[in-house]
Amino acid sequence: MAYHGSPQNPLIVSGQFASICGVNKQTLLYYDKIGLFSPCYRDESGFRYYAPEQVDTFHTILALREIMSLSELKRYVYVREKAYFQRVFERGVDNLTRQIDRLEHERAMMLRKLELVQEAGDADPAIIYTRYCPKEYLKLSPDIYTLQPGKGEPSAMGSIVQYRVEHNLSLGRGIGGILPSAWLTEGKPQGTHCRWYYCELAPESPLEEGFVKEAGNYMIYYYKGDYHTTYQVFPKLVDYAERNGFHIGEYVYEEPLADEIVEVDPNHCITRISVPFTL
Repeated sequence: MAYHGSPQNPLIVSGQFASICGVNKQTLLYYDKIGLFSPCYRDESGFRYYAPEQVDTFHTILALREIMSLSELKRYVYVREKAYFQRVFERGVDNLTRQIDRLEHERAMMLRKLELVQEAGDADPAIIYTRYCPKEYLKLSPDIYTLQPGKGEPSAMGSIVQYRVEHNLSLGRGIGGILPSAWLTEGKPQGTHCRWYYCELAPESPLEEGFVKEAGNYMIYYYKGDYHTTYQVFPKLVDYAERNGFHIGEYVYEEPLADEIVEVDPNHCITRISVPFTL
């Protein structure tokens, strides 16, 4: 029998049904085989026929595949009663809300990274800027200077990398470094570039866990070159401070803007060096 149904509700052959749904016939055969979605009628020759109302059911199943396991979906298809439907969809809403929150978080970080790269591109590396900067909360690594020689920097860096991964921060700002301002004039300890590594404090972390980068006036210098050679500009910063009667604050902050994620050549990287000062 090649036709089943009524003139008001004709059935649809499998090829046409697949075309309407935007899938191939093999998908329909597979879903039928695993018991997930079956035709409403088979004739004596085994030809499959679908009802028009099954189109919406099929697309609902496709959508649910994004948020449910196959076993959960099969159970839903077989049970299909109101209370179970409500539980399934409420859980689906919760899952999608978490996904949206994660995507919005990643989008915000990527936009911030783009802003920093643009800032690096607009900056003149020949100029020392002075700027008021708001308070920030930062996540600090252990003090590199107190860790085992030769292992301090990798260990400190690892702790910040792990924190960024755990809090989904890797698409945003890079990992910066903090050094005592005394190192500008006294020189850094042998083999040590900075004393702490840092990253932005995750929004969900308590503020008490963060190190406070105080609001205030800062000298800002955009260093172009390998991050490990920023010390070359320290005498220039000290001289500028002395000529302008600036009293340098306790710490110096270095943050990569155009880093190795942006530039393959380290000599083209841009690091923002921020030095707090008072008059």
